[in-house]
Amino acid sequence: MKNILVIDDDMTFVAMMKASLDPIEYSVTSAGNGIEGLEAMEESVPNLILLDIMMPKMGGIEFLKKVNEKYGEGNIPVLITSNVSSLDKISEGISLGVRGYFVKSDESLEGIGKIISDVFKK
Repeated sequence: MKNILVIDDDMTFVAMMKASLDPIEYSVTSAGNGIEGLEAMEESVPNLILLDIMMPKMGGIEFLKKVNEKYGEGNIPVLITSNVSSLDKISEGISLGVRGYFVKSDESLEGIGKIISDVFKK
């Protein structure tokens, strides 16, 4: 079973991810911001992180920098999930080793599932 950590302050999105991803294939845990995400990773290192960019306390880019320092760049696959399609933030995330991104409001649950599945196939 693959462990996915969803780090997002949008609890509706988190709930949709937990409900839509196959519970036989994926275990989904969540955190509401980057600080909580780092704490969750102390307990269990995920196989994939779905990471929002804009969050309170610690945003996605700062979180990603800290994860790269501790675990190495690109060693844990990260997908940026955001409702902000800011090319600057996406470009910064890509320069930090993320595997991809999607705009939450533009992607279906099935599409997100396929993106996740594709990451694990690589």
